[in-house]
Amino acid sequence: MSSIMKKEIFEEPSVIQNLIKNYVEQNREIKLKLPDKVDNIVIVASGSSYNCAAIAAPLFIEYAGIPCAYEYSSEFILQKKHFITENSLYIFVSQSGETSDTLNALKKIKEKGVKTMCITNAKDSAMWKLCDYQILSDAGEEKSIASTKALTAQIFCSILVMLKLIAKKGEDISGYLNTMRRLSEYLESITNDFEKISQAANLTAQYNNISILGNKNYYPIAKEGALKMKETCYLNVMAYPFGEFMHGHVAVLNQKSIVIAIIDEENAEFAIKNLEKIKKQYNPKVITITSVENVKSGDINIYIKTKRKMKAIFGSLLSLQLMACEMANLLDKNPDSPRGLTKVVKD
Repeated sequence: MSSIMKKEIFEEPSVIQNLIKNYVEQNREIKLKLPDKVDNIVIVASGSSYNCAAIAAPLFIEYAGIPCAYEYSSEFILQKKHFITENSLYIFVSQSGETSDTLNALKKIKEKGVKTMCITNAKDSAMWKLCDYQILSDAGEEKSIASTKALTAQIFCSILVMLKLIAKKGEDISGYLNTMRRLSEYLESITNDFEKISQAANLTAQYNNISILGNKNYYPIAKEGALKMKETCYLNVMAYPFGEFMHGHVAVLNQKSIVIAIIDEENAEFAIKNLEKIKKQYNPKVITITSVENVKSGDINIYIKTKRKMKAIFGSLLSLQLMACEMANLLDKNPDSPRGLTKVVKD
């Protein structure tokens, strides 16, 4: 069964191409307006946009050297105090620009006189009008309730903000931009190699106890993969950091289980060691999504070939999106209109 969700996932390479065209000049200047100085960033969002925040925040810290926190909009509203410096930038991420919790969080922090930015797919939305700085994620209309291409666009825009901040420090970002320019072609290669992803979806759809594991930047990707499977398949899928999973959570594997593991160069030794321990003690089925060659730890191994973290982030995300969509079709669920969910949560 074809779906709008699958069509929109397959549009992600062209969304990336469009964003590069919109925001990156031939002279490698990034066309974004930012404050002159930023020494503290807080990203506020809900749902998939929160996972965008969780993916982006460690990148700001690692590459730009700027402290970056991220918070759920609904929790942000309830907090009485927030860490603010003279050069703080609070970034609000929302596909619609009308998400109630995120909008209320924005209104609350604006009362403090803080510089604000939005990343949204809706120009002239309420959030767009309220923020000091605006970035249009420009993914085109997303009809499927489970966000895919809009989320990919949000993450890409977050990376552009990070690169702009690095450039403001006088550092050379040409290498990063070359990686970003090749991202569209890279994602295209993954969509063209759909067979392994389909096999993984067929296997995973047979289970009700599904755990997705990832370290560092890949833990929020694991969370987003779990969210997509929850939204489209109505399964209680859980995501964990690899190490934390071994502290008690691993007991869920005493039931009939499948584990999906995201493995990259940085965590390969640690992840494979833990997977071998898991298989020896609990013998679950295992699927790996890996950018590391010759990983054979899974019953099915999806190889997303790259040595670049920023590409592997998008490659692992795309693979999980496609798995969730394919699983929904196999389970005879409509991935485009899940029961009880709406595209925008306004109250």
